[in-house]
Amino acid sequence: MGDIKTQHVIAKIDALGPLGYFARMPNLDLREEEFRDRFTMRDFIDAGRRAFELHGGGDIINPPRQQVIEERDGCSHFRLDMPAEWPGHYRVRKIIEEVSTLGSGNLGERRAWIELQDLRADTAVRLDAGHITDMRTGAAGALAIELLAEGEVQRIGILGTGRIARCLALACDDLFELAELRCTSRSASNRDAFAAGLGPQLQCQNLQMSPSIEACVDGVDAVLTAAPTTTPILDANLVAQIDTVVAIAGDARTRQLHAEVLEKRPVIVDVLEQAQASGEFQYAVQQGTEAGIRLARRADGTVLTMSDAACHRVSRGGVTAYLTGMAAQDLCAAVMIYEGSRPWASEPMV
Repeated sequence: MGDIKTQHVIAKIDALGPLGYFARMPNLDLREEEFRDRFTMRDFIDAGRRAFELHGGGDIINPPRQQVIEERDGCSHFRLDMPAEWPGHYRVRKIIEEVSTLGSGNLGERRAWIELQDLRADTAVRLDAGHITDMRTGAAGALAIELLAEGEVQRIGILGTGRIARCLALACDDLFELAELRCTSRSASNRDAFAAGLGPQLQCQNLQMSPSIEACVDGVDAVLTAAPTTTPILDANLVAQIDTVVAIAGDARTRQLHAEVLEKRPVIVDVLEQAQASGEFQYAVQQGTEAGIRLARRADGTVLTMSDAACHRVSRGGVTAYLTGMAAQDLCAAVMIYEGSRPWASEPMV
């Protein structure tokens, strides 16, 4: 049933093109300042869990996204187009445009917006998507640990001190009763600024800014990596004793994990086609070692995903979650904001 619905949605996109499929002009506009302070990290965690569960049950369709990368004027210009649909309820399309200089380890200018259609109320709305994307990404990382960790999670390490790392920290702090939260990055000044801004917002009373990756991951129960780097920073030796590894993966331009991390541990992806277009998987293709990636599979060979984990179809422990971001998560987060912000929204999503 889910496969038939997916094929139907993809066929419509192929026939009309993404712009034609989402051609209705938004008649409502929700700016970030209108909703940023109205929804908590727990709200985004609940929306992310709902996205995994509805997608795992075949209710939400998450067609392949489209991306374009061009090199111009010494910078990398990136555009991402992500559609999803809950047939009979909602349809969404998110656009991200970035200009970045990866050699510096920083992402530069970014624009992001979501076009949401309420199919029952015949209403279209445009939402600023920067905050939504950051929050739902942080929520997804924490949910991956919740769904895949075998034992109690008390100590977590985060590689990175950017906006996504901040949201990962907030989500993990909300979802777990942490004895210790560690974070690191290459720059001491970035670590200091991160701690000063984040520390007062945490329930965890033990935020440690580690001077190195080795110190950050030593003895933790789970590690999350969110660093826009072209050179891998996490190898199999560093994660050998860690229950759960979560990679907030980038596109084909970035690589955070050494190849053996994906070869020695079961890998749970969120969307296989997107993972295959990301840096670590593309590198494996170039090296002729893609068959060595240890994708978790069912007995019939079907690749297991985070949506399967949300539906209790994945074994826990010793797993690497490889997350590329799902439009289904954008859909559920956007619907949460739409339904919670305006009186004209149709009945709540259940």
